[in-house]
Amino acid sequence: MHQLGNLIKHELIDNLTSGRYILTSIVCIVLCVISIVLMSHDYQHREKESNLARGISRPPQPLSLIAKGTNEVRPVIPNFHPRYNVIGQVFMRFGEERHIFELFETPDFVYIVSIVLSVLTIFLSYDSICGEKETHTLSLVLSNSLRRSTFLLGKWIGGYISLLLSFSPAVLLMFIYMYTFSGVSLSGEHFLRLGGIISFTLIYLSVFFTLGLLVSTVVHREATSLVLCLFIWMIWTLWIPRLALLTTRTIAPAPSEGEHRQMKEQAVTEHDITEEQREILWSMDDAYISKIDRQIALGKNLSRLSPLASYVHGSTTLAQTGIPDYQDYRRRLFAWLKRTVRQEGQWSMFVHLPQPLERSFSAVWIDLQLLLLWNVLLFMGANLAFHRYDVR
Repeated sequence: MHQLGNLIKHELIDNLTSGRYILTSIVCIVLCVISIVLMSHDYQHREKESNLARGISRPPQPLSLIAKGTNEVRPVIPNFHPRYNVIGQVFMRFGEERHIFELFETPDFVYIVSIVLSVLTIFLSYDSICGEKETHTLSLVLSNSLRRSTFLLGKWIGGYISLLLSFSPAVLLMFIYMYTFSGVSLSGEHFLRLGGIISFTLIYLSVFFTLGLLVSTVVHREATSLVLCLFIWMIWTLWIPRLALLTTRTIAPAPSEGEHRQMKEQAVTEHDITEEQREILWSMDDAYISKIDRQIALGKNLSRLSPLASYVHGSTTLAQTGIPDYQDYRRRLFAWLKRTVRQEGQWSMFVHLPQPLERSFSAVWIDLQLLLLWNVLLFMGANLAFHRYDVR
């Protein structure tokens, strides 16, 4: 333990005085502050739009400041004309064209972490072992009675703590701005959800830190390690989510909104729609929704081959802006629309109830396990590779 403690201390001193970690801290602060300021203005704009949407639009969630997700996807207000009072779900704008990448496109905190900070994390660890070899210090250190597994663990712990210290000022400033200047009211439950999102963030970044450590134990040159790390990063963050979407559309195809609308219009033969026809058209909506939900479920599972997908799904679900929250909102709103039409236009207040805390944490359990599993597998691989590594 004494040797491990000295290794961690030495690693911390070296890292926190190096230009890479200082630059990482500055970049994190700049990006996170800019993001939270812009997202605060965006939140206020969405809140005004929600207030104008006759009470049926999903109000923006406070944590959409850092994980916007699907929170902006809102319905178009239906016209309750007898000819159009059966359109129902089509007005929800949930078609297969965008339902996966609604989560990946907004430059909020989750996007910055998943794309930008994951790359920066790789730059902090890609030369952990091979860099020591190129400077001829690795063979000198291991010539003593120091075990290789102890050395590797010390490099990981010291490097990861250095990463956390570089990342912490940005998160602290972001929280201060959210609590003080954003105009968003945060409850105790929101802080618990924030804690969950930050935990997801730290575990997600540790995946890429451990990836850099693994690659550095396989190759012998820093340049080769960096290129290989970036190639794996591209596969994980850019290719797999998109490949999962394309595969999903092939395996579980679903008609587009326009095609579904056309099928419903063809099913109506009379100018005045009877109650029986209305129920038939709503059953067509239900069947369409089932196809879309199966497609979404398959796409989520396939995309989880990428740590990025697990991080995004987990963080947006905790922020109450994920796909489960949107599906629940869609289900509640459609039930309310049906009830209103059946009551011949007698409006009742629509109340949107976000997912409770227990259900959100239950929904992210699989993504948390996957991120932890990636860390374990990558570190085990690094340990095995390092025991066969030529340190000369």
